[in-house]
Order: sequence, then structure tokens, then C-alpha cells
Amino acid sequence: MHYYLSSFISFFLSPAVWIMIFIFLYVRAKSSKRKKIFLYTTISIFLLFSNQWLITAYARWWHPKPLNDNDKTEYSCAILLGGFGSPDYNEKGYFNFAADRFIQAVRQYKLGKVKYILISGGNGKVKVKNFNEGEWTRSELKIMGLPDSAILFEDKSTNTAENVVNTKKLLDSAGLKPPYMLISSAHHLPRATLLFQKAGIMTTALPCNFIAGTEAYNLSGIIPDLNVLFTWNSYFKETFAYLLYKIKG
Repeated sequence: MHYYLSSFISFFLSPAVWIMIFIFLYVRAKSSKRKKIFLYTTISIFLLFSNQWLITAYARWWHPKPLNDNDKTEYSCAILLGGFGSPDYNEKGYFNFAADRFIQAVRQYKLGKVKYILISGGNGKVKVKNFNEGEWTRSELKIMGLPDSAILFEDKSTNTAENVVNTKKLLDSAGLKPPYMLISSAHHLPRATLLFQKAGIMTTALPCNFIAGTEAYNLSGIIPDLNVLFTWNSYFKETFAYLLYKIKG
């Protein structure tokens, strides 16, 4: 519920939405003074939120710190949150833009840092009947050489809150004890970590699938970029969802 509320709020706080609102106000305004105000406001919002430097700074502050390969901690399992597999028009699975989640999970297993990979993800698409991300991911992990004995999965979750509930049940039934590694997209991990923490599951975050924050600060970053403008939507959504969970519990 918190996530959907934050999605609604963040939509109306999206820079792109505000730009459209002020363009509309500019067109409708009768006085030249108001037209100037709306025009300058539109330009200001666009220049501010299409700036690579600003979103890079915010992302670096928001993201958890990356795990160091020299870390000697051995984790009982890597909790791999779904969202990286999607059904095509034939309802066959394929890796989408978040595939780095899968890659990093396999990498951690191959490095010997985790003993098990726990997949948490079902199918959030109502009209899709023959695709299940948990089962599909299990088969992909087996193709990558992982044995059945190292794979745990639940295929009922359709959102992060359900990920937490179903993962806890699976951890308890398998008798797996901390420490746990939590793998998801960097912008999603602060909220996911908080939800797991509220359920009594303390995790170490492994951020991946970076959509911002990895860029170097250079002069080209001050040139307006439409991709940057729309990337803010993901950060607004996650930030407001995090705050709602933090405040209301």
C-alpha cells in the first residue's frame, strides 16, 4: 500500500510532469508577466533535473556502498529479488534491463561468498499465465552450472513486501541463519533493506544494476539530458516509499 501511494505522489512530483504543467500554464496565461514566470520556471526545472551532476550526486548518496571483493564474510545465502526476468509475447522468459541482479548473484556464488541463492519472485502481470520468474530463474541458474542443492526459490511474490514475507518463511523452513546478502538494483535496495529489517531479517546489501551514480563528473554532465530527467522518477518513487515505511511502519 505504501509503495502504491508513493508511486502516486512521486508521479505528481516528477520533473517531467511539472514541466508539462508549467507549459500548460504558460499557454493558458493571459498576462505577459505570468507567461514569463511560467516560462522561466519551466526552463529552470528542465535545466536542474536534466543535469547529470545532480542525479549522480543524489544517487551516490542514496545507494548502499558496494561490497568489496576482498570481504572475507561467508554468507549463508544470497537473497535475489526478482524483477530481472520478463515474459515475451509467447510468455517465454528473457532477461530485461535489470539482468545485472542475476549476474551478480551467480558471481557471488562462483566466488564462494554464498552457499545458497534464494530467489524471491513470482509474476506480477495479471494477464500472463505461463511465466513464473522464480521457476524460470531456477532453470537459468542450473544452466549456469549451479546444482539444485544450492538453489532455493519462492514464486508467489509480486512486490517487495511479499518478497520479505515469503523469503522469511523460506529461510525459516530451510534453517538458514545469518549473515544474508541482499541483491537488487541499487536504487531499490534502501527500501528493500528497510523492509527486511522490519521483518527481523538483517542483510548486507549488494547494489547492482546502477541507473545513475556511476558516471564521472565532467563538463558534458552540464548539458541537458532527457534520460536524466526521466531517471528521477525511479528515485522519487523509491525515496517516498522508503519515507512512508520509515514513518508509518
